[in-house]
Amino acid sequence: MPKGRCKQRIYCHISLACAIIFLTGCRAAADSPVLPVKTIIDPAKLSPNLSSTKIFFSKNQNDETSVHITTLSREVNSTFTLLSEGGHMDLSPDGYFLVFELGENIKGEYRSGIWVRDLVEGTERRVILWPEKFMDVSLANPSFFSGEDKLIFSITWYDTDTIGLATINLDGSNLEIIETPLKTFSEGPVTSPDGEKILVLCEGIDADSGQPGFMLCIMNIGGSDRILLTKSGSYHGTYLFTPDSQSIIYSEAEWGGLIGLIDKPYYQIRSIDIDGKNLHTILDWHRAINVLALSDDGGEIIFKDRYDKGKTTKIYIVDKDGTNLRHLAYFDDFLADWYPSE
Repeated sequence: MPKGRCKQRIYCHISLACAIIFLTGCRAAADSPVLPVKTIIDPAKLSPNLSSTKIFFSKNQNDETSVHITTLSREVNSTFTLLSEGGHMDLSPDGYFLVFELGENIKGEYRSGIWVRDLVEGTERRVILWPEKFMDVSLANPSFFSGEDKLIFSITWYDTDTIGLATINLDGSNLEIIETPLKTFSEGPVTSPDGEKILVLCEGIDADSGQPGFMLCIMNIGGSDRILLTKSGSYHGTYLFTPDSQSIIYSEAEWGGLIGLIDKPYYQIRSIDIDGKNLHTILDWHRAINVLALSDDGGEIIFKDRYDKGKTTKIYIVDKDGTNLRHLAYFDDFLADWYPSE
């Protein structure tokens, strides 16, 4: 069916949004927020392996995209507005570039493209503009290869109902399409630090409900040996490779069904090896989570509450074994301004 995936994704997002609204306040009374063992109010109290870790925040407001990049120490931080309103973005491993998706109106025809911002010079330039109309082919979810001036991104072909992958050099040269099975999807690609694997959001069936859902798949860098990693959950929002490239840290949420009687809502950080073994839950939380970064050695996870209007967003750190939960309270005022509750 032409553009079937686009319609299906819209319906899925609407359904999930309705589920969130419907289930608000319906969680079991026994559930309570996990309490941090420590509240850090001074970034000088951070361990050295965390102080220089970079994270970023973005928001689209009044037809503008604002970005804030900072180290956990807050010693280095900047806020800027993109020259054009951009979509999904990623920060380069060296912290010098920001890549983002951008649609452009060319002679009355809307097309899909990817742009990059030089954070040192403050300039922006186009990496690629797809020649076909946006309603035929669209590009999305660009991210950087580790240690290379190279990007990977999702590419949607609406006529075949397929979301595949492509790579391109940061200077716009050497576009390569990764072979993808028809009528499947591979969104939000992330490459492993060793450059051997690609992790994506993909199609799958929830083992508990039997309903289609958004799962995680992993494949070799050329697209071969694609396997399903996750088999549960309604939502997999953020996912990262560990520094040794041997496992995945990711967030998972189950919105629940029939007021939680079939699938009780849960919000977790989990880990799994790249071969699909050794799945375990690191942390149970009280609402959806976004994993922001890992420490250099992969032993600590930096995460935040997913923004929810009317609720305060906070940043936390937890050890990979689920212990030593810390609240970075010195981010609270900034986050309250960045994500206003009204």
